[in-house]
Formats: sequence, structure tokens, C-alpha cells
Amino acid sequence: MNLYDFEEQIPSRIIDRGYDYWMEGRVMIESEDESTYRLIAEGSERYEVIITLTGIDIDDSDCDCPYIKGHCKHEVAAYFLLREKVAVPSNRKINQRLQNLSKQQLVDLLVGLASDPQLYPRIARSFDTSHKSFDQVIREMRRRFSEKFPVPELDYMLLPSFQSFINTRISDVLIVQDPEMRLKQGISLLIAMSDYDFEEVTELSWETADELNAAVCSAIDAISNEAILVELVNVLKAAETWMWSGLHMDLLTSLASVMEHELHVLHEYMERYRDTEEDGLATEDVETLLQMIEKRLDS
Repeated sequence: MNLYDFEEQIPSRIIDRGYDYWMEGRVMIESEDESTYRLIAEGSERYEVIITLTGIDIDDSDCDCPYIKGHCKHEVAAYFLLREKVAVPSNRKINQRLQNLSKQQLVDLLVGLASDPQLYPRIARSFDTSHKSFDQVIREMRRRFSEKFPVPELDYMLLPSFQSFINTRISDVLIVQDPEMRLKQGISLLIAMSDYDFEEVTELSWETADELNAAVCSAIDAISNEAILVELVNVLKAAETWMWSGLHMDLLTSLASVMEHELHVLHEYMERYRDTEEDGLATEDVETLLQMIEKRLDS
């Protein structure tokens, strides 16, 4: 069991209670001795949780509460906290350590990681240059979601596991090197999330859109093939873009800045988007962008 799969190995009622403890800030790291963590969980009583890790693997876990039927909610709360604080290092720390490695060390590191059957698919996707269509990538992403979380069966007790799954998918998108595939995978992730009609998932999609914003907009800037950008406009026509918060407007702004020969396709969509009654975004921003596009079309 590790910090990324414990939700699948512990009863959902315990996961749910531990998740609440973590979200309420009722567990904290008291001390750390090498890879052993002493945590304090505040409930009706104050309990001590001691966890020993090897990387992200949970080697040993113990809580001094009276619960004896397996892992308790205090331990689960501690797992969530450690996953956030320990298993996910900052990008800055990663960059600093990687920059100190030689080219051969980096190659050896990548080859070693690729030998792990769980990591290899993620590494392979990060260098994917197959240039599948938007439709293909969307179908594949939806399939991955439905295999893990059949839409009719998603309920509140599965939300922590769903959140963990989304975090992994976000990481998958952010490490993709090819801008075309990064754009398609990022948009497909948001579309797959829109299939789940849950308030909490809607809120999560806003957060996901914010996290993917820079990655997908920079991908647009790096794509010279306008056929791909027209594909994106057609995808936006069919997607519930209101769920994407400010990302949708940033996508339109990026498209307007790079499209040339097919700019009329974007203009047509922008007019339709502006006139949609259910649209709640800033009309002023849409109008400003439309005026900019019209000037370029007239020139």
C-alpha cells in the first residue's frame, strides 16, 4: 500500500471519515525522523499516529486510538496529509535537483523509471507524438474515466479517490513534451470531467482548469498547424465551456493571437458564444476580443 493507492485498499467509510479529518485540518505532522513521521490527530481525544515510509510506500502505520479493525480514520487523514506534504515535491525543488545532473545521469534516471510498469505508460505519454485527432484523444480519456468511475455509480464516498485520479491525470498532461498532444490531453481531461454531474466535480473542474491554463495556452502558442486550432474551436462548440472558469476566455485570446488563415472560424464561434443566453462570463471581454479579430479580418 502506498500514498497513492491506499483509498482502494481501505473501506470507503473509513476513507470518507479520514478525508473529513484531513480537510478540517485536524491532523498535523509533529516530527520527522528520517522516513518515520509522528503525527497528531485531534478528535474527541488527541491521538498519535506513527507512519514509516519508503518513498511513497507505507511500510508501517500505527495509531494509539481504540479502533482495532484495521486502518483507522486518523491514519487515513495522515495518509492524505503526507501525500500532500511529502509525496508531491515542489516543481522548484525538482528543477534544482535535475539541473545538477549530467546528461548521462538524466538518461539513466529516465531509463530506470521507464522499467517500472506503472510509470512507463506515463513516461510514454509524455513523449507521445502520434498526433491523434481531438476526437480520438477525447474518446480515450473518457474510456479511462469510465473504466475507473462508471458515471452512474459515482457517489460522494468515491470523491477522494476521484480527486487522486484527477491529480494523476493533471500530472500526465503537464509532463507532455509535444504541444499538440499536451493541448489535446488537457482539453480532453476537462471534457471527461464534465460527464460527471456532481457539484463537487464541477468545483474540481474549475481548479483543474486553473492548473492546466498555462500548459494548454502555451501549447496553442507553439502550434503552427491551424488545422489543429480549428479542431479545438470545433471541440469548444460542443463542450460545456462554462465549467472551465477563466480558462475558456484565455483559450480564445490565445487562439486569436496565433490564428491567421482560419480566423473567420474563430470569429463565427465567438459571435455564437457571445449570444448564448446561458453564458455568464464577462461580455465586455468577449466584445473586445471580437473587435480585435474583426480588425485583423479587415486588414
